[in-house]
Amino acid sequence: MLNRQVFLVVAWVFLLALTVACATEEGPIGAEVAHGQIVGTDGATIGDFTFTQGVGGLLLYVEVEGLTPGGHGIHLHSIGACSPDFKASAGHIDTVDKPHGLLNPDGVHDGDLPNIYAAADGTAKAEIFTTLVELETLLDDDGSAVVIHAQPDDHVTQPIGGAGDRVGCGVIEKS
Repeated sequence: MLNRQVFLVVAWVFLLALTVACATEEGPIGAEVAHGQIVGTDGATIGDFTFTQGVGGLLLYVEVEGLTPGGHGIHLHSIGACSPDFKASAGHIDTVDKPHGLLNPDGVHDGDLPNIYAAADGTAKAEIFTTLVELETLLDDDGSAVVIHAQPDDHVTQPIGGAGDRVGCGVIEKS
């Protein structure tokens, strides 16, 4: 009986170690992952992000610094390009031809995400889950970008929820 218990404990420890060894920093084994660096208006890197595709949706982890304290709109833009003013990233991803805003009664488009909030020191960390878009869409022929705005998104006002200027941008790249 004792030998069987020892065997079960050893087997359990082995399986646990194997599970940990198979996971990566970028996501669980087998999961599609993408990443990128966020640059500020001066071209300096101010943060990074990682997308992990799950069965039920897409998980975005973002970490950024140098923001003004408070809320900031964050959206998925339709072109994977970040020029100095970030206009090359075009508008929000909208494959469903819906208006902007998570709270819009007429629906939402794919690039809408909840706001992120910067602390008094200008840093923000967030995990955002969305079912509105998949990684495959973000990695299409012209790519996609994560764009951070100067103000919070009110999730209704057109076209960007009153979120103001673009203050950060990152091209989404397959890991």
